[in-house]
Parts: sequence; C-alpha cells; structure tokens
Amino acid sequence: MFNDNDKDFFTELAPKSFYGFRFNPDTGNLDVEIINDGVTPVVLPDDNVIDKYDYKQWFWTQGTLRFQWGNSGHLQVKLV
Repeated sequence: MFNDNDKDFFTELAPKSFYGFRFNPDTGNLDVEIINDGVTPVVLPDDNVIDKYDYKQWFWTQGTLRFQWGNSGHLQVKLV
C-alpha cells in the first residue's frame, strides 16, 4: 500500500503523460498507449502475476514525443 511519503512521487507524475508499450500476441501489433487526460487510471503490471497483455515497458514525460520507424526497421522516439 502507499503511504504519505509516496504523495510527492505521485504529485510529480500528475502533469506528465504516460506512454505504455504493449505487445498484442493475438495480432502481433505493438500498441503504444498514451494517457494524459488526468482521469484515466494507469494500471501497471503486477510483479507477481504474468499477463501476456500487460505493458512491456512504460514511462512518464512532460515532453511531447513523436514515434517513427527508422531505415533499419527500429522504432525511433523523438522529443518534439
């Protein structure tokens, strides 16, 4: 559970956008989920439960990001 010391951590995340990466094993798609409306909850994977649809990677940022495919087929992220 969270305690009073955690409130500063969550206050710092409040004005930021969440970017979560999921691999959909049914379709083979890489889904990038962006949450920045201040209402939608972010549900991170539970370390004790394996779910094939969970986020594989995630981060928060105040900057605006642009995703594009590089010439070698790798996903590139650029800070706009």
